[in-house]
Amino acid sequence: MYNLTDNQKKVAKWLVKNVKDENLNEEFRIQWAIIPTEGVYQFLILNYKGTEQELKDIGITKGSLNALATNKLLLYQTNRATHNSTSEDAYRLLIPETWYCTLTGNIYTAVDNDFNTPDTSFINYLNPLANPSDFDEALTKRCFPILATGGSDPKLWDSAVRTAGVILEERLRDVGNISDPNQTGQSLVSKVFGKNGTLESKFSVPSEQSGYRDLYAGIVGAFRNPSAHRLVDPSPDEGGAFIVFVNLLLKKLEDLR
Repeated sequence: MYNLTDNQKKVAKWLVKNVKDENLNEEFRIQWAIIPTEGVYQFLILNYKGTEQELKDIGITKGSLNALATNKLLLYQTNRATHNSTSEDAYRLLIPETWYCTLTGNIYTAVDNDFNTPDTSFINYLNPLANPSDFDEALTKRCFPILATGGSDPKLWDSAVRTAGVILEERLRDVGNISDPNQTGQSLVSKVFGKNGTLESKFSVPSEQSGYRDLYAGIVGAFRNPSAHRLVDPSPDEGGAFIVFVNLLLKKLEDLR
């Protein structure tokens, strides 16, 4: 969310409106000056085509522009003029400081949405590989080192996907209490989730049991078997999606342990 006061939002809206009305360029200079005897700032936006009263009414401050910059709605650089004269009269003159400002695209979006920014935290959950701290330990230890040598190489993703499939079958045997190492593929899934399967007692609703059987059998048939018997070389996107899904399947198995 934007960390702005109502007055700072008012300044942002004023800037956008005046750019759209062609009273102000997206890149503009604002000149600040202080009257020492009064201790107050005055400002002037150079080449502004609106009225002086409008400038006075909006009451732009350095703090408001700083706030806009902090929220990435505006960029600015500063330059202070210098004076060689040390006379009392020169001291009482306005001493200008110029800010070179540029509006960013964000300010238009913010104003158009009335500063209501959408919650984009869901993006993190759509890309769990970006933060694998909660991944299954076996996947982390066996698949990630493979990918660490070249995350864009389909051949490495092929090896990682194959390893993930083996981990899934091993977990099916472990959680399903299948001691026969020769039980693999859909036969293994049926031993675990089929009628009279080793995990049948975990389900009170038959349709859920058959759903698990179909789900794991489908993954084994469509992904595990092909990668076990031939080189698939998936793209990084496909390989990543498969490993993320296997991670979910492993979690579901652990819930049934």
